[in-house]
Amino acid sequence: MSAIGNAGTAPQVSWKLNLAMLWFSQLLILAGFQAFIPFVPLFIKDVLGVTDKVELAAAITAFNFFGTMAYAVFNPIWGVLADRFGVKPMLLRGTFLTAVIFPAMAYSPTVFVLVLLRFLSAACAGTTAASQTMIVRNTPEKYQGFALGVLSTAIWGGAMLGFVIGGLLIDFYGYKEAFWFCGILYFISGIAILFTRDGEIRLVKVKSHIQGGFFSRLLPKFTHAVWVLLMLFMVLGFVRSFEIGYVALKIEEMTSPASAAFWTGVSSAIVCGAAIFSGVLFGYLSDRYPVVCLIVPVMLIAAVTMVIQGATGNLWIFTAGRVLLYAAAGGMQPVLQKVLSSITPPRKRGAVFGFASSTQCFGNMIAFALSGLLMPICGVSWLFHIGAVFFIIFLPAFIGGITFATRPFVLHNLSKLRKKRQLPAK
Repeated sequence: MSAIGNAGTAPQVSWKLNLAMLWFSQLLILAGFQAFIPFVPLFIKDVLGVTDKVELAAAITAFNFFGTMAYAVFNPIWGVLADRFGVKPMLLRGTFLTAVIFPAMAYSPTVFVLVLLRFLSAACAGTTAASQTMIVRNTPEKYQGFALGVLSTAIWGGAMLGFVIGGLLIDFYGYKEAFWFCGILYFISGIAILFTRDGEIRLVKVKSHIQGGFFSRLLPKFTHAVWVLLMLFMVLGFVRSFEIGYVALKIEEMTSPASAAFWTGVSSAIVCGAAIFSGVLFGYLSDRYPVVCLIVPVMLIAAVTMVIQGATGNLWIFTAGRVLLYAAAGGMQPVLQKVLSSITPPRKRGAVFGFASSTQCFGNMIAFALSGLLMPICGVSWLFHIGAVFFIIFLPAFIGGITFATRPFVLHNLSKLRKKRQLPAK
C-alpha cells in the first residue's frame, strides 16, 4: 500500500462542535424520514388502493425489504470510501441525493415505482452510520459512549418530531406534504454537515491484487471478535424490527381508519421520548459497567412489553408497552457500538461501522420477510407475541457473543494492571 496523498498533521478537530452539528443534522434527517415511513402501510392502502390482506402484506414487505437491502449492500461501500476520502463527503452525498428522491415518492403511481424509489433512496443514504463513524474517529476514547448516546438522542428525538409532524400533515393535508417535508429537512441537514470537520482523512492507494480465495476477496479481514459483534448487530436488527412494519395497522385496529395516521404519529412520538432517555442512559452506563450486565435486563423487559402490546386492544396500554420497550431496547445499539469501537483500530472504524449497519439491515430484512409471511396467517397482534419469543431465544447469543468479543480486551487490561503492580517502587 503506497500513499498518494498526505494531509500532514490534521488540524485539531473540536469533537464537541462535530457532535453538535451531527446531532442537529441527524435530528432533521430522522424527523423527515419518520414523517412518512410509519405511514407507508396506510399510504399503500389508501392512495395506491391495495386493500387485499395478502397483497397489502406483500407490498409492505417489499417496501421494507428492498429498502433495507439497498442500505445493507451500499453502506459498507460508503464506509470503505469514508476511510479513504473522509466521512464528510459521504454525509453530503447521502443528505443531498436523498433530499431529491424522497419527494418523488409522493407521485408513485404503483407499488413497484414506490419500492424502486425506496431502493434508490436507501442506496444513497447511510448518514447515521457515517455520523457514528465521525463521532468515534474524533471523540476521545473515554467520551465515546457518551457521545454515541447523545447522538442517539438526535435519532430518537428527530423520529419523535417526525412522527408528530407526519401524522398532522397527513391528517390535515395529505401524504404528498409528508414526502416533501422529508426532502426539505434532508436538504437543511446537508447544510449543517458543511460545518463539520473530519480530522482523519488519509488518501491511500489500495493494491489491486488481493491474496486469498473467493471469500477473502469478498469479505474484509476483521478479527473474530469483530465478526461476532457484527452477527449480534444482525440479531439486533431482527428482534428490533420484527413487528415494526405493522404498528400502524395495529393502531388502526384499535382506533379507526380515518384517525389511524394521527394516532400512529402521537403514539410513536411518545415512544421516542423513552428512546431518547434510553440512549443517553445506556451510553453513560456503557462507559462504566460491563455490557453483559446491561443487555440481560434489557432483553427480558423487551420480551414482557412485546406480550403486553400484542394482548391489548387499548391504544394507551399499547403505547405504554412500547414506551417500556424502547426505554429498554433503545439503548442496545449504542451499547454494542461502544463495544465495537473499543475492539476496532481507528483506521478501520469506518469500514467496521459500515458493515455493522449492513448486518443490522440484513437482520431487518429477515424480520420483514418473516413477519410478512406470518401476518396473513396469524394476524397483526400475534406478531408482537412472536417477537417476544425471539427476544428470549436470542438472549444467550448476546451474552455469549459479548463475552467472547470483550474477553481479549479485558484480559489485556488485566495483564497491564498486573505488570504495573509488579513494578518495583521508586
